[in-house]
Amino acid sequence: MIKRIATLLLGIGLIGLGALFFLAPEQSLVTQMLMRYWPVFLILAGGVRFAGYLIDRQPKSPVGAILLMALGGILLSSRLLGHNSFLLILGKYWFWALLAFILGRILLQYLHRIQDGPRPKAFSPGAVLAMILIAGGGMLAGLAQKNAVFHTGLDRLGGLFGGALLGEGFVINDNPITLPVAANARLAFSEVPGDIEISASNEAQASIQLTKRVRAQNETKAAEQAENVRLRIDSRGGNHSIRVLIPEDASLSGLTVRVQLPLNLVIGVDAQNVSGQIRLTALRGDHAIRDCNSVTIYGNAGRVAIENPTGPLELAEVQGEVTLRNTRTSLLLREIKGAITLESSGGSVTAQKTSGPIRIHADNTRISLSEVGTDAFAAANQPVVRVEETANSRISLNRIKGGVSINAERTRIDAEEITGDTSITNSHDRILVNRITGALKISANDGSVESEEIRGAAVIEASRNITIRNFLGPLNLKSETGAIEIKTDGKLAGDLQAISDRGRIRVSLPEDGGFLLDAQTDRGRVRLSGFPQFTLERDELALKIGFNLARPAPRVRLRLGRGDIQLQSSGLALAASQPSEQNPTP
Repeated sequence: MIKRIATLLLGIGLIGLGALFFLAPEQSLVTQMLMRYWPVFLILAGGVRFAGYLIDRQPKSPVGAILLMALGGILLSSRLLGHNSFLLILGKYWFWALLAFILGRILLQYLHRIQDGPRPKAFSPGAVLAMILIAGGGMLAGLAQKNAVFHTGLDRLGGLFGGALLGEGFVINDNPITLPVAANARLAFSEVPGDIEISASNEAQASIQLTKRVRAQNETKAAEQAENVRLRIDSRGGNHSIRVLIPEDASLSGLTVRVQLPLNLVIGVDAQNVSGQIRLTALRGDHAIRDCNSVTIYGNAGRVAIENPTGPLELAEVQGEVTLRNTRTSLLLREIKGAITLESSGGSVTAQKTSGPIRIHADNTRISLSEVGTDAFAAANQPVVRVEETANSRISLNRIKGGVSINAERTRIDAEEITGDTSITNSHDRILVNRITGALKISANDGSVESEEIRGAAVIEASRNITIRNFLGPLNLKSETGAIEIKTDGKLAGDLQAISDRGRIRVSLPEDGGFLLDAQTDRGRVRLSGFPQFTLERDELALKIGFNLARPAPRVRLRLGRGDIQLQSSGLALAASQPSEQNPTP
């Protein structure tokens, strides 16, 4: 009991120590280091408690220790990344708190000993309720960050209960500084511990302004803390290198560098090691951003290159080439008129209404592309989407004008409404493609394939099941151990071949269509049903027969190693699916 109380007091004391250093920083370097890295002591305190649980079951549960270590890690990460908002921290890191809680509950059950008494449930009703509260609070915090009214209300509530402890928030604006910029000049930002906002305005001259956010007991103390925080601008030949100078004893809750540029002025932006959000609005010029947090770009005319971002990205109405490397969180692209090159190692990628082409390398990423490409790509049947290499991901394509090429591993693929040739190579997951105008080629190793409405020639190889509905062009299917299901309501416009080593083959064709059947199974039977003009007296191992051979008819060749082959009628052919009314098949 004494050890438990001492450990608890240690954690409370360290939290109080961190709050004290935040409220009253001194000049000492040691104090500054403790102020920056004090959450490390929370991790150590959690480690001590977890060791006590392992040694003598004091405390009796590891959940609190793991949560304490997770809290220390979250606070340390937020300190290093410059996240000073409670809502931002909760909305950004709630998943890790939930994961720590789940891990603690699992360890509580897994490390249980007989002498400890009855084995506890890992997910009791109380634990489930706690998980719901953690997840719900985190998601609400994320929504609050995007809702200004809700965010303001929470700030006021915090002021009522915590204003005396944490101090009030003050915003201090420096006077704007005129920037003599020339066309095609560069603005370079580095080591900015806050936000950067650059936008075009009706002003004839460019200007820059620093806004500082401080928490203090009164306005006088806030002004004292922010007094020596200033901009350093090194200018040469119309180019400007911009940094923010912050004394060691300064204590800011945030800052923003705002730049106003004349309309239609072509100027580029370079940014590196910016801890806050970068926002560029209605600019003209090429921009390069590296090792920064979140980036938002609206209405830019020029190339954009972003490398190693740690936060979400949003680019909209950009006219120019876009290059994104090593993205790890969420990425939203809207109305991009230019080529896109993307390398992602996690998170999600969403692209909407972009002209293309798009080239993607991704791992552990959810990729969603819709309304990509142009009529020119579709008319020339040129590739507009190239997923050159991806693994452990999920790809969703919809309304693509142009060709598609995907090379993936362990990735679920859903594609719909593609106007152009489509080539997909994948393994260990399902492929679903619908409404493909153009040739289709699929290779699915240890995966299944399902497709509907193919208007061009199709070649599909899979290790598992293949299901095809409503096709027009030639069809060539091969499966190793899965079933092959083929059904069409229209008359065949090309040859059909289906081969499987083991499983079954079931084909449904219009009874009034013309074709030459050549079916054979090594160990099984060939069966016919629904064709009144021909009836088998018994099932056969092999069968060659013609149906409605009034004119040259396509061949239907079915081969099966072990299993049954069944050919059945799908009714009368639909008038809209007659070959004469379709585009000629190459």
